Amino acid sequence: MITPDSIIRIGQLVKPHGIKGEITATLDYDIDLDQLTCIVIEIDGIYVPFFIAGVRPKSTENVILKLDDIDHETAAKELCGKDYFAMRNDVEIESSLDENGGYLSDFIGFTLCDASGKVLGEISDYDDSTDNILFKLTLPDGKTQLIPVADELIEHIDPEQRNIQMSLPEGLFDL
Repeated sequence: MITPDSIIRIGQLVKPHGIKGEITATLDYDIDLDQLTCIVIEIDGIYVPFFIAGVRPKSTENVILKLDDIDHETAAKELCGKDYFAMRNDVEIESSLDENGGYLSDFIGFTLCDASGKVLGEISDYDDSTDNILFKLTLPDGKTQLIPVADELIEHIDPEQRNIQMSLPEGLFDL
């Protein structure tokens, strides 16, 4: 069974390309999709593997994917708008939290607490597209909040308890 801990988001399926089941997809990392065992797509709460029949570049950020058993536009359209993932053991993403080799993707699923130990939410994703790296935090009420990832804000990381304690600026959650 594929679990959230065993995969990493690598892009989004955007729209059908033509009538033979090809799909235009974003690619968030510089990885060779041909080298992956499969891609994984969440369908009805279940992570389903799809094998890549072909991939070709469309632009600097987009590729055209052909997946096994997706052979017409209607089937491709059903997958569009969904994120797609790679198995963690198939890829090594270059985004690191610090020079000690901790990958940002390793912190997805960690609980984030404030300096007093109060649970603020769960880290559901990250954004490293700018110099200011951010954690995407899912709050207990289901809303999301972006949290800056900076060494001076991190008080303690407990990998065994999957917990990060941070000293966050006052008023951050009021933005």
